[in-house]
Amino acid sequence: MGAITCLNCGMHVSEQIRRCPKCDNHLDQQTDGSTVTIDIAHHGEKVRDALRKLEAHIKETKCGVAQYLKIIVGTGAIRDAALARIMDYERRRVIITHRLEGDNAGAILVTLK
Repeated sequence: MGAITCLNCGMHVSEQIRRCPKCDNHLDQQTDGSTVTIDIAHHGEKVRDALRKLEAHIKETKCGVAQYLKIIVGTGAIRDAALARIMDYERRRVIITHRLEGDNAGAILVTLK
């Protein structure tokens, strides 16, 4: 079992704790504003493999302090499937929002926190 550090007060707590016992801050909502970048489309992935990677990375990144997840999806079938899954995550409030990254149709920027 790992430990996390409250970004508000610096207290080290178990990763299962959702509120800091010292300052009462919501630990799962804390962010340092950073972006994690992943590529789910350029290593020979099939659509189902890419969607599994997407789901795993969203879960993993939400547990950390990054605010954004940049997902490199290419411009083909993986992109279409990833966008559909991300829109579903947004409707279910798994993520906050998403958008295509500027002029790059092959990258999606997801706001996690």
